[in-house]
Amino acid sequence: MEYFGFFSFIMVLFLMGKVNRLERILRDNGLGSVRAAGLGEQMRKQVGNTVTLTVEAGDGDVTGKVCRVLDADEDWALVLANEGTKKECEKLIRLDSVKQIKVK
Repeated sequence: MEYFGFFSFIMVLFLMGKVNRLERILRDNGLGSVRAAGLGEQMRKQVGNTVTLTVEAGDGDVTGKVCRVLDADEDWALVLANEGTKKECEKLIRLDSVKQIKVK
């Protein structure tokens, strides 16, 4: 019975080596997580523009509001949200929580 556990451990180590090698090949060829990079790229293109963001409900009251994108990177976006007449508020939003971007 101990041999089965030892054999399983060796197989896990062998498969982890293969996974690491495949991840390195993907990274070297410029392939990777398309969703996160794609959304960050879209937000960087919209810096200075006015957009309407749809965000998950737990991330403040930016949902469906008109915002101006001030800065963005791969994980976060800094937006200036309109709070009413002559009142604006800067918000830092994680891009994982953004569901939709509407460009005006």
